[in-house]
Amino acid sequence: MRGIIFAAIVGAAAGSAAAWAEDSSKRFSGDNHVPAPMTAAAGIAADGGTSSRDLRLRAVVFRAWEDAVTTWKGLIRARAIEIDAVDLRFVDRLSPMNCYGLYAGEGPVYCSGNRTVFIGTEAADRLLVKLGTHGGAGITFLVGHEIGHHIQNLHGRFRFLKGMIRSDPDNMVDAIRRFELEADCLAGVWIRASKSWSNSRRFKVDIMAALKTIGDESLGGRPSMDDRTPRRAAGVHGTSQQRTRWFMRGLESGNLRACNTFRTPDL
Repeated sequence: MRGIIFAAIVGAAAGSAAAWAEDSSKRFSGDNHVPAPMTAAAGIAADGGTSSRDLRLRAVVFRAWEDAVTTWKGLIRARAIEIDAVDLRFVDRLSPMNCYGLYAGEGPVYCSGNRTVFIGTEAADRLLVKLGTHGGAGITFLVGHEIGHHIQNLHGRFRFLKGMIRSDPDNMVDAIRRFELEADCLAGVWIRASKSWSNSRRFKVDIMAALKTIGDESLGGRPSMDDRTPRRAAGVHGTSQQRTRWFMRGLESGNLRACNTFRTPDL
């Protein structure tokens, strides 16, 4: 979503690009994981009190979070401990200090440096209202997108992005956009494997509707840079059409390898 934290620019992420290729050689489907229901979401913290207007948001986020973490642990069993190490934190408004002084925007955002997803409740509540009847599916997709960044982190994709930007700074925006669309595709891989949503036609229809309103052409904005370091990423997540296309690629293939957006000239 708007304002993803590119902590890879200031710190190296765990894993390697080779590990991505190794794990992605497997084809994943809904039969490959054990759902293992969770009674409480691990690694979750809340800042301040919870107002009544936040209750629906938190319920949606918690459900998506638990399902995504559990599903990914089943899909990539060898990395289950690392997948489970991701944290979730609710804040009223995102602050640069959430991720080592980097500008955060509105969020939700994933900080690779501390492996934490931050949910800015004020902005997320507004989005939930904006999406209307598709709000729950839209927020669920965004949680999947941020968990997708965690999966990228574990496979060295933040380091890969950092290298791309260093070697070709003039194409930084394109590199970041490809990185974001890769996370959309990973959200699709998760939904395909999820016991909660893989067979729900209504849920998929709602996600498609939500994607039409969270593309760059709807959100607007352009990234600002200081010495070629990205501070915010509004305008680099891809158009609604691109985001839908890559989400569907993950959903239809269930394959991490199919999500490699850096190997295709056509987004």
